[in-house]
This record gives sequence, structure tokens and C-alpha cells, in this order.
Amino acid sequence: AEVEASRGCPFGCVFCAREYFRGVYRKRPMATVLAEIDGLLSRGVEYVYFIDELFLADRPLLSELAARGLKFGIQTRIDIWKPRDLELLGRAGCVSVEAGLECLTPDVRALLGKRSAMSTEQMVERLVMAKSNIPFVQANLVDVGCESPDFVAEWRDRLHSRGIWANDPVPIFPYPGSNIYRRKWGEPDDLAWERALQDYHAGVTRLSELQDAWSMPAAVGS
Repeated sequence: AEVEASRGCPFGCVFCAREYFRGVYRKRPMATVLAEIDGLLSRGVEYVYFIDELFLADRPLLSELAARGLKFGIQTRIDIWKPRDLELLGRAGCVSVEAGLECLTPDVRALLGKRSAMSTEQMVERLVMAKSNIPFVQANLVDVGCESPDFVAEWRDRLHSRGIWANDPVPIFPYPGSNIYRRKWGEPDDLAWERALQDYHAGVTRLSELQDAWSMPAAVGS
């Protein structure tokens, strides 16, 4: 089942479609979240995925989850987790973490608005720490055409050797509602998705390992 403990994100990465609806970070009342989870448990649900844009280290919530024996997955930023919180995350029943790294060099992080006080090596250490507590840890990467494929491949191999999955970088899609879209075309209109898809197809020449086929544009007009 899917559960939402919060909505929005306190960060401002330029590729994220967070504007208009999911820009301001706010938490659902913990009692509401737990009541929802208890209802799912009573119906035989054994695993939930938190669809929060960014699952933060909420120690009271994690402590309550630990008492319930539930398995769950999250998506987050590895640089916002302290070692003791990663330990609690594992004890709480987390079995899957998708950590958005996006890029590997400070210059590209700055280009994407991905502000972080951690270096890439520090993030790797934190990912390894997460893997010691959680069965599956993934570092999500995107392709902006600014990082050497050989450098990225070597970095991925390093993580794979430590049991951490890092995907073949996926080209950034200029989602309507993202800062990247607005920089290109201004505010979205009724043809925003068609415009973004046409631009994506024009600039991308290969599918990543996470993509099975090219997406097709929807018919415009009647």
C-alpha cells in the first residue's frame, strides 16, 4: 500500500515538478498517519511505500513504526540523515531507500540547485552506512550531459561493489511546474506537456536501463 506522511519539499532543485502543489513542506499529523497504517495492518498489509516527496528523519514516527513490525520503503536525500537516524530507520522496518543524488560533482549540483554541505565522498560513506542497516539502497542519478560517462561508470561500479545500486543516469525531463520548464518557456499552458515531451525527444538519443521504450505524444486537438 502507499502512505503519505508529508507533502512538499524544503529544497529547490530546478528539475523537480514541485511548484504550485507540492512546494511547501508540511507534515500530516502523526496520529492520522499511524491510524492509517494500523488500518492497513489490520487488513493484512505487510509493506507500505511512503510516497512523500522527501521522507525526513522523523524520530517519533520511526519509533512508532518500529513497534509495529511493518516493512516500508522511502525516497529521500542521503545527506540529510545522521548515522543514528539511519540505524533507527533500519530498526523501524525500512527495507528500501531510494536516495536522490542526481549528480556527482559540486559544479553540476550547483547547476541543478542541489545544495548540500556534504561532498560526494561523504555521501558515499552515508550510503554505505545506510546499506549496513537497510537491505536495499539505491542512489538515483540523472544525466545533464556535464559529467564524463567513464567517471560515472567508475563511480557506479564502486557503489555496486558495496552492494548499493546506482542507476544508469536518466535524462532530465523538463516537467511543467519545474524551474527548468519555466526557464525554457515560461509558465505552463495547455500544451505544456506536449512541448516538454517534444523537447525531450529532440535532445535524448538513447534510452537508459530504466526505460523500456520511447514515450509517445498524445494527440493534440480533435
